[in-house]
Amino acid sequence: MKLLRLQHVAVTVPADRLEEARAFYTGVLGLTETPRPPELDRPGIWYTFGSTELHIQARETAPEPDDRHPAFIVDDIPAWRAHLRQVGIDVCDQPTIFGRVRFDFRDPFGNRIELMTEGDR
Repeated sequence: MKLLRLQHVAVTVPADRLEEARAFYTGVLGLTETPRPPELDRPGIWYTFGSTELHIQARETAPEPDDRHPAFIVDDIPAWRAHLRQVGIDVCDQPTIFGRVRFDFRDPFGNRIELMTEGDR
């Protein structure tokens, strides 16, 4: 079992400052906006650079700790799920988006980590 690459990092911004975030990440950093999955019903912006994505998540209230997290592409998601459960870590399945089968878990310090398959994009 291997972590293959960082797939995305997610950060949050206040919902009323989403356009300011777009101006910064597009205008200042020069990132290219990419379509978000239609299954997502909350506002946000996704960017792609190389093989990595940056997900800007808009929230009405203060960001929840769960909003900020890294996501890794793995080679064998069923094996990772079984391994984590075997060592006593709870996993939480997430809906498949863009063909990416995924789940999250917590590290020993409470940080959310997402593991996923490569998917369709």
